[in-house]
Amino acid sequence: MAALCVSARASLVAVLNNARPSRGAATSRVAPAITQIQQRWSSYKSSSKYTKPEDYTDYEISNDPNEWKYVERLLRYKIIPKPPSTTDVELPSGYKPAQALPKDTPYFVERTKNYMQPVYLQVNLRKVKRVTKIRKIQGDIWKLDQDLKEYIEDITKQKIASQIFEFAGLIILRGDHVSRVKKWMDMKGF
Repeated sequence: MAALCVSARASLVAVLNNARPSRGAATSRVAPAITQIQQRWSSYKSSSKYTKPEDYTDYEISNDPNEWKYVERLLRYKIIPKPPSTTDVELPSGYKPAQALPKDTPYFVERTKNYMQPVYLQVNLRKVKRVTKIRKIQGDIWKLDQDLKEYIEDITKQKIASQIFEFAGLIILRGDHVSRVKKWMDMKGF
């Protein structure tokens, strides 16, 4: 990149030197002077400013509530609405509300602010290594790791490697076990 900049500067200097008449040359041969080499309009600050209001886009302000309801659908929620808290309601997304209390078990997995289970799949750049992350763990994280690995190992019939970050409240499991972990959390009521 540096070589490219140097060669660009060298060619620019050559163009400017050829445009100026040399001191010893005859004055009859005058090359045209280059007043402006490049004009750039790529940023907002360097572009020309509108001075007349007629140049701006026309708009109209509406106070009709029937039109405003279509705009409200596009706006973000100021407060995330609470989902139904009863288990007898079957939702098409498969969502199940949390039923467990923090005192029910020696550990507790808190839901996210969107009321979802904090279980994530992380894939590396080459899509070879997959790990499952469980966040927002409170209480005895070692017991939760033991119970969770026991459940997954019974299903897969394979040993599962895990990594525990006690102070962060995070467990990382090797492999893609997101659906199994979420199913186990549903059974526990998290």
